[in-house]
Amino acid sequence: STRLRQRDEMAWRVTFHGEGHQGFNGPYREALSALCQEIQSSQLPLLMPCANASSSVADNRDKYVPRPSANSAEQLDMFYFVGQLMGIAMRTRNLLNLDFPSLVWKALVGVELDEEDLRATDFSCWNALQFRDENGQTIGQQKFEELFQCNFTTCLSDGTEVCLFPNGDSVRVTYDRRDEYARLVVRAKLNESSLQLGKMRGGLCSIVPAPLLSLMTWEELERRVCGSPEIDIASLKRHTRYRGGLSGQSPHVKMFWEVLEGFSQADRCLFLRFAWGRERLPLESDYTEQSEMKLFPSDRGDGDSVLPEAETCFFIVKLPNYRTMELMRSNLLSAITACREINY
Repeated sequence: STRLRQRDEMAWRVTFHGEGHQGFNGPYREALSALCQEIQSSQLPLLMPCANASSSVADNRDKYVPRPSANSAEQLDMFYFVGQLMGIAMRTRNLLNLDFPSLVWKALVGVELDEEDLRATDFSCWNALQFRDENGQTIGQQKFEELFQCNFTTCLSDGTEVCLFPNGDSVRVTYDRRDEYARLVVRAKLNESSLQLGKMRGGLCSIVPAPLLSLMTWEELERRVCGSPEIDIASLKRHTRYRGGLSGQSPHVKMFWEVLEGFSQADRCLFLRFAWGRERLPLESDYTEQSEMKLFPSDRGDGDSVLPEAETCFFIVKLPNYRTMELMRSNLLSAITACREINY
């Protein structure tokens, strides 16, 4: 655990058997990316898309929340590890590709959750609890009794039905008790993953001192752990060094930047993983010489069929001198989509 609290660039060493690589930084970053991908996949029972994602409404459709039913001893240990992984990311400045909504980050810094956090993850539930019609007008008793034929229960994000108080499943929700019902539903929804989030905070605090977390806003913690999911090409360009006679004014280098600027965020993410084994750029204040991209000429020639190469350990991209913008774009896309394994 002492090793994990150090500020080395790597918390451990990674070797991919059967794949060649120079150094350990590239495989380490690639392993972190793979870890994040698996944590948010259905292969592990830890996280699930938030309700807005499942119902395709409102914001945060790309966010994941802890699964309330993931409460076995083994699963809780996994949540603890996720928290440790966050702390390691802060210590080593290797950002994680994790997509969590505000309610997760607030819980980690100890900020109380509110209705806005429910709205941000389960808009349909929040909207129903406003007791308004399609025109935004408050509904009366008759309309309420038509729409809310239910007892004092609610369904959590994973579909688990729970009572809002003891024997609530046998107590009818009435118009006069509608505000009590809404308050209890909001509380149940916001606290549904408190056990899992507590474990994540425990893991985080085993790496980063708890008093330090109390000094952060939830937005600051998110930036320190994950950076921005938006890959800013202007920022990458500012932190690129040119080698082997290249410069920012070289014609095919200009084409290269123009192609990257035209990429979607998904393709930019693929490029960064191809070149560096990561999916997010550092914070502007956290760039170092090691985190700056180095652009070299290709050492395999400049033929139209020669693909760009990368050395992820050192953030090196070797760029052929293509004749046209279309060749630059098509070959770069071929490289970043087909050459996912580390073999440089």
